[in-house]
Amino acid sequence: MEELRLALAAGDRAGIRSMLHPDVVMIIDSGGRMPQSSTAVDGPHTASAELAALVATGPTVSIASINGSAGLVLERDGAVVAAVSVESRSGLLSRIWVVCNPDKLTHWNRRRDG
Repeated sequence: MEELRLALAAGDRAGIRSMLHPDVVMIIDSGGRMPQSSTAVDGPHTASAELAALVATGPTVSIASINGSAGLVLERDGAVVAAVSVESRSGLLSRIWVVCNPDKLTHWNRRRDG
């Protein structure tokens, strides 16, 4: 996760892509922030572009436990704007789930508020 965090923080699209399995699938749950409330992305080129777009506006990227496994949390102005969890195969990321639906991030933001 640290390698992915560093690549995301640097906006290193080639570095991100190098960590992705050729058959990677990414699910983005945006809660209506995109044309569909959920979007499926296939392939390392598209997935790396979508991941790079998540950090294009400069959120802080940190490692956090998500559903009992290491994941990433993106924060902007003290609020969690996305949670990223992954599954790997053959040492590469094969499944990526990105939750940026504000309704599903309420728990994260309550934890931060204390």
